[in-house]
Amino acid sequence: MEKTTPRRYAYQYAVKLVCTAHIPGTSQTSDGLLPGVYETAVNIHNPSEKAVKLRKKLAHPGQVSKFKNSTIKSDGVERFVCRNIQDFGITFIHGFEGFLVIESSDSLDVTAVYTAGASGGSITSMDVEQIKERKL
Repeated sequence: MEKTTPRRYAYQYAVKLVCTAHIPGTSQTSDGLLPGVYETAVNIHNPSEKAVKLRKKLAHPGQVSKFKNSTIKSDGVERFVCRNIQDFGITFIHGFEGFLVIESSDSLDVTAVYTAGASGGSITSMDVEQIKERKL
């Protein structure tokens, strides 16, 4: 009888990231987006009574980063914001549009906060999305 090894990472979350500016008449233009500045913040919460191991990578057309490992203590929170993209070695000039892929040993609460506004202005739009988990 063949013995199977349990997966180290049992859950996966794919979070859409939009971290860019679309400024008409400049080199900062982005196909498919209305003029404005777009930011994404991702909050990762561990509801478990034990520490949870996770790993994260970025996927962008033409580029996929290596995984970065971390651990979240019981009831702990980890936050990912647009400036963290540079920690993954992804090259981008004016912005990033792709996915943050999270794999974890246990179920997590993953929430994305999307904001948009005029260049140099205040937030004009905000959306909060709970990210569904996928069992690996």
